[in-house]
Amino acid sequence: MAGLKDFPKFGALSGLKILDSGSNIAGPLGGGLLAECGATVIHFEGPKKPDNQRGWYGYPQNHRNQLSMVADIKSEEGRKIFLDLIKWADIWVESSKGGQYDRLSLSDEVIWSVNPKIAIVHVSGYGQVGDPSYVTKASYDAVGQAFSGYMSLNGVNEALKINPYLSDFVCVLTTCWAMLACYVSTQLTGKGESVDVAQYEALARIMDGRMIQYATDGVSVPKTGNKDAQAALFSFYTCKDGRTIFIGMTGAEVCKRGFPVIGLPVPGTGDPDFPEGFTGWMINTPVGQRMEKAMEAFVAERTMPEVEKAMIDAQIPCQRVYDLEDCLNDPHWNARGTIMEWDDPMMGHIKGLGLINKFKNNPSEIWRGAPLFGMDNRDIIRDLGYSEEEVNDLYAKGIVNEFDLETTIKRYKLDQVIPHMAKKDK
Repeated sequence: MAGLKDFPKFGALSGLKILDSGSNIAGPLGGGLLAECGATVIHFEGPKKPDNQRGWYGYPQNHRNQLSMVADIKSEEGRKIFLDLIKWADIWVESSKGGQYDRLSLSDEVIWSVNPKIAIVHVSGYGQVGDPSYVTKASYDAVGQAFSGYMSLNGVNEALKINPYLSDFVCVLTTCWAMLACYVSTQLTGKGESVDVAQYEALARIMDGRMIQYATDGVSVPKTGNKDAQAALFSFYTCKDGRTIFIGMTGAEVCKRGFPVIGLPVPGTGDPDFPEGFTGWMINTPVGQRMEKAMEAFVAERTMPEVEKAMIDAQIPCQRVYDLEDCLNDPHWNARGTIMEWDDPMMGHIKGLGLINKFKNNPSEIWRGAPLFGMDNRDIIRDLGYSEEEVNDLYAKGIVNEFDLETTIKRYKLDQVIPHMAKKDK
């Protein structure tokens, strides 16, 4: 267990205090990533509504370094605990249907009356404002992929849902910089700020120029599967042995080095299709198709390792398609700490994704695994000034709640669904 004063000092965000009352992925992982950079993050849940990711692999991966506080925000006592933590925090992030906290009489203005400088981050599927019939709609990852238009750009015949949870995780990264931008604003102005993060907009934002292309000129790019929809020689190619590799042969210097490898003339040596300074061309043109046919003929006659070696030798960007075993065993993944091991209160000693973004002077750390439900209640409440008698009374009334490891295993049937936690006698 740990309290507000027990968070170790490390990382680029040491001292930053975050209250996170979100659930699932899109909101809470934003706090999780900042916790890995040293921010003190409290994950706040309701006594009868544990986060939906609890009991599965996602919670240990996404909530390490956090503290867990469980209280009934709809009760007078639970609301007081929540507002005490608002007073403590620099940033509050929540993820729910638009307007949910207004309906709980916890509007931004109420929050600012308690802490005038707090940065508020609302994360929802459709946003806090807009068409009222959308704002209160529920959303999951697939909803964001579908509503953003992003899903329509992928696949071959049918629209393709991209796994795992592309919309959620893009929203997470948007939430991270929104949290920090909001906080910086409060520091510069001395006044609280609030930001409205919509899951579908976060994903729509990474569509590059597709929306301009369609909205301005009416050009709709067809679904092309693993072939790039615009550029020639910028796709996945299937080799003689049936294995797949991505090759990106675009840019003037890359074309000069790569064209002779696949049997095309060096740009600027007389072929009118490939003048001096040629950087690449559109795939749906005669020149683009000539380029594609040359590459397809080249890979069809060679195995993937042979193709990979030829591209690497010519300094052509390429990458064979890794599966998770490849990632786990790759020396570069391991040398950078992309794969790490740590101890988790629920799952024991585990191996998974490590820390991203390598800070030179203030490195990130994993100092604890993801907390069990309500694991830090007592320490946090005591640090807020509550007596032991008051803490016990909150438990007796059911306003706060917690699950020990045995309860966690039984509730989520972990000995049945997580292989390494299976009972030895089964």
